[in-house]
Amino acid sequence: MNIKILSRIVLLAIFMIALFVPENLYSAKKSKKSKVVKTKKVKEKNKAKILESISKLKQYYPEYYSYISKDTSFIYNFSRPVNVSKNSIFSSTGLRYDLISTINSWLGVPYRSAGRGRGGVDCSNFVSCITEEATGISIPAGSAGQATMFKPIYSIDSLQFGDLIFFTGRNKKSKRIGHVGYYIGNGLFAHSSSNRGVIYTHISEGYYNERYRFGGRFDNRNWTVNPERKSNNVFITEIPE
Repeated sequence: MNIKILSRIVLLAIFMIALFVPENLYSAKKSKKSKVVKTKKVKEKNKAKILESISKLKQYYPEYYSYISKDTSFIYNFSRPVNVSKNSIFSSTGLRYDLISTINSWLGVPYRSAGRGRGGVDCSNFVSCITEEATGISIPAGSAGQATMFKPIYSIDSLQFGDLIFFTGRNKKSKRIGHVGYYIGNGLFAHSSSNRGVIYTHISEGYYNERYRFGGRFDNRNWTVNPERKSNNVFITEIPE
């Protein structure tokens, strides 16, 4: 091949590279920057949801709000104002602490259908995971199946700390169980919302009050706490009153 023609081809190739590569690099940098901004926005939004949930915990159940503190001396006073049946496994002050601290550690986890982890979790898997982490009790996922494992408590006013709370699905006319959470008290419950992930919600919000079916209690005559299976062993035995 003629050297002059070859030189022209090389120059043309260099020109083409110089023409397109900077644009591609710019696009890559722009895409990377866009991802960083998006990630930052997601983190900020998630942080806001967590703070909102903690605010609700403080508003509706201030005696449990202090569970967030590392100063465990707070909890010696918490068992007195809490109305929990002696037959509930959560009559144990330490177990109540474990449940709250476990729920708080999951706040902000996004909703994911059939998800069972901190990368994403649905409502019944959230309840299943929380139960095992805080009590060592294993229950399968599936809100409809979980509902059959408990004696129904039909009055919202009769619910106590640590009871499961069952709702119908989005179809308010249906009686089929489609959602579940953990009841805290004073109308507040923790759950994995399909729109907002793991949060605290008051039953007056949205149409949860209309969808409420019944609650279920972990009766210590039917359920046994298994400390060896707990992954959040803050307290294993009852704190002296």
